[in-house]
Amino acid sequence: MTREVRTRIPPPESPLPAAAAEPAMRTQLQQLREQQEKLFAQLHSGGEHFKRLARSVWRVQEDERRRLARELHDGVGQHLTALRHRLEVLDRTDSSADSGIRTARAPMQEALELCNVAIEEIRALSRMLRPQILDDLGLEAALGWLARHSSEGFGCAIEIEVFDLPATLDGDLSTLIFRVAQEAFANVQKHAQARSVLLRLSRRDDSLQLLIVDDGCGCDVDAAFAKSSAGHSTGLASIRERVRLFSGTFKVVSQPGGGLQIRVSLPLHSEEIES
Repeated sequence: MTREVRTRIPPPESPLPAAAAEPAMRTQLQQLREQQEKLFAQLHSGGEHFKRLARSVWRVQEDERRRLARELHDGVGQHLTALRHRLEVLDRTDSSADSGIRTARAPMQEALELCNVAIEEIRALSRMLRPQILDDLGLEAALGWLARHSSEGFGCAIEIEVFDLPATLDGDLSTLIFRVAQEAFANVQKHAQARSVLLRLSRRDDSLQLLIVDDGCGCDVDAAFAKSSAGHSTGLASIRERVRLFSGTFKVVSQPGGGLQIRVSLPLHSEEIES
């Protein structure tokens, strides 16, 4: 006879009831969400702290530029001007004396010429460090002066258009826009081979819109920023970093042979840029 053998298979362990597992799962998910939000908040706080610190350093640099510019103009420049006046008096005195003394006039004229050159160089350095017109007459006048000075420097026609600026513009924003324009014009002089440049500054709602366009040779934008990442100084990267410090947006549109556009948008009123 065949004997039937039966093997007893133990039943599987019964899982936790769904009702008991769901609260534990929800608690874990909530904890993960809270940890994630905390990390994001710490990252944001760290980024804002860095921006505030960088803006403070930038302001200190601009204050130092202002101080040096005034010292050059009011100190060294005034002393050189006084020296030139004394030399002119001596030169006139020598010219009225007898012919034996007139032999010293050639060196005197050379000294006067050196004084004139030194005075002009001091004034130019003072203006480029921090043009007094920016503090005395405001941004629009300073941009006009910068355009004239830059145009004379590299023979390129520069047009300035300014529309609907606030009656009182924050000093930091004025300085920032002036520095962006200064860097952009220098970039045109070095690389663009342009015949004309247009700078347009206007207000749109609660922001300032800056557009700088040239008709030069253009560039590969990605390659230009890649050079900056590799440690090579570029004007475009400098502009971008300055704009970001003040919570603005920065965009470059260009291609080889097609000119270049710089577009900047800066908030007029923001808690982030007031600190």
